Amino acid sequence: LFNTALYLEAYARIYRNDGAMTKGITQETADGMSLAKIEGIIDLVRQERFRWTPVRRTYIPKSNGKMRPLGIPTWSDKLLQEVMRRLLDAYYEPQFSDLSHGFRPGRGCHTALNR
Repeated sequence: LFNTALYLEAYARIYRNDGAMTKGITQETADGMSLAKIEGIIDLVRQERFRWTPVRRTYIPKSNGKMRPLGIPTWSDKLLQEVMRRLLDAYYEPQFSDLSHGFRPGRGCHTALNR
């Protein structure tokens, strides 16, 4: 969690998403990211002082006319979540069975059926 390169890789993976420019509770978006901001996040994590920000709740319409709740986190939270996801994937993915297809990169219902 203290490696700047992990944050840069995470940024490269998520900055193109449609939600990257969507503001959460704060005005922070992918536009405002810098190495100084990444170092600030790393320092907070290192000191165990990082605090997750509450998500902004919005509602989007469903096809049946009802509304679905959607939580929008701040950009810093998204970035740290992606770093943590990458670390956990690197550790756990090799340990899973080849027969396991649920919620795994490059696998799903169709790969299970083909197998």
